[in-house]
Amino acid sequence: MNRFSKLTIALSALVMVISCQSDDFSSEVSNVVSDSRIATRSGVSSTFYVGADLSYTNELEDTGVEYTVNGVTTNIFTLFHQYGANMVRLRLWHNPTWTNYSNYDDVKKSAKRIKNAGMDILLDFHYSDTWTDPEQNLVPAAWASVVNDTTALADSVYNYTYSTLVKMKKSSILPVAVQIGNETNNNIMVADNSQLLPLNVQRNVKLFNAGIKAVNDFNLAYNKNIKTVLHVAMTNTDVLNWIYNIKTHGILDFDIIGVSYYPQWQFYTPYQLGVLASTVYNTYGIQLLVAETGHIWTRSWNDNCHNLMSYMAPGYPEVPCPQLQKDFLIEVKNAVRDNHGYGVLAWEPGWVSSTNVTLWGVGSNWENVAFFDFNNELLTHGGIEFLNDNNGKVTFSVDMTAAGSSARGYITGDFTDNGFGTWQIIPMNQVGTSNVYTFSTYLSHGQTVEYFYLSDSTWTARETVPDSLQVIWNDRGYTLPNGTDSVTINNIWVNP
Repeated sequence: MNRFSKLTIALSALVMVISCQSDDFSSEVSNVVSDSRIATRSGVSSTFYVGADLSYTNELEDTGVEYTVNGVTTNIFTLFHQYGANMVRLRLWHNPTWTNYSNYDDVKKSAKRIKNAGMDILLDFHYSDTWTDPEQNLVPAAWASVVNDTTALADSVYNYTYSTLVKMKKSSILPVAVQIGNETNNNIMVADNSQLLPLNVQRNVKLFNAGIKAVNDFNLAYNKNIKTVLHVAMTNTDVLNWIYNIKTHGILDFDIIGVSYYPQWQFYTPYQLGVLASTVYNTYGIQLLVAETGHIWTRSWNDNCHNLMSYMAPGYPEVPCPQLQKDFLIEVKNAVRDNHGYGVLAWEPGWVSSTNVTLWGVGSNWENVAFFDFNNELLTHGGIEFLNDNNGKVTFSVDMTAAGSSARGYITGDFTDNGFGTWQIIPMNQVGTSNVYTFSTYLSHGQTVEYFYLSDSTWTARETVPDSLQVIWNDRGYTLPNGTDSVTINNIWVNP
């Protein structure tokens, strides 16, 4: 992901609006898989991966960051695995002289920790000395002399990729998948970022093929089965066009198409993401990986480093909280998994505010997207819970007839906590033209919540819960039974 370019966009308020695709897109596919949890096609991974990119971990810990759960310091890699993660992505820069991190030694250190925690690794080759993405993709300084000789540059890509895997094998830290470039929408490994366009697909394909061939040759030499990933940050339809273009220009077979999928920049729904996953699988036999995703839990700040994200996902209330962060990530996971996808990885959910120095200042541009609060304490029932399936979809439904014709349905409860100990009022969805309003969310199995309804977006508009319905204090309550996948709670508005 591009820290610099997206920061510029956020600061100037000129975020490019990628239009939400219409239902016409879904009609392009006649066979969307809705219930297959494990793909069975030959050569396709039988494991669905969930996890995160945690490349900042060593750097943050070196500045003194300690992650806590109920006040007790924890190892973040162990924590993620305990919640269900089975993969961590690590970025690798060629020779980043401007930082001591995301070089090979740093990746090696993290990879050992990841393996010790019981998880697999996705290695993200940027093929640069710094961040790469659609707005910057500079060739490593060591390869600058051959940047205009595509054959020689491809040879550098091949040798570097192959030798890195050999080193990792010797250290018993081999990845299960290798990402050949990062957000490679435009020209890759250029001398200057003014050369990112016009797109030279033939050159890109030759460089991609060098990385893919290096992995294939390594697999053959050492009897391994490391998967190859190509990665873009686009709309859903543009992803299909991109694959078609590289296919027509002679791309070698690759296993996975990785996408970046953020509410801030990719304005299509999880359902449409699932259609995309199904389309690329059924058309090309390629699995889809959400290589980067995330969702805000607050719009507040914890340092002077500008937050990159502020948008809620399409169709979500404009009220951020840890619960809605979790809901979005579960919807993304389900959409990908149910359509032959490879996996879903949250991007840098451990990037909390600290004294670490980045290219854009001191601190974090991402603390409002992390899985931890501003004290580095794990957010209760926040985004980290998407990593497992110990959740059920709970739909709160209320008939507002007794509240009068002008009333609208709202809900609040401890699951709407903003992360700072304060409940929030969330608008519910009207069912057609009826007086029934609903709100759906994913609760953890065994989780008990207290809640009540309101007829307006003000606290004085709350219902009076009769004594017979009061479960916790003066509020309603509900406990999701273990093993429940989906349930609807039907209530009737009670006038104050």
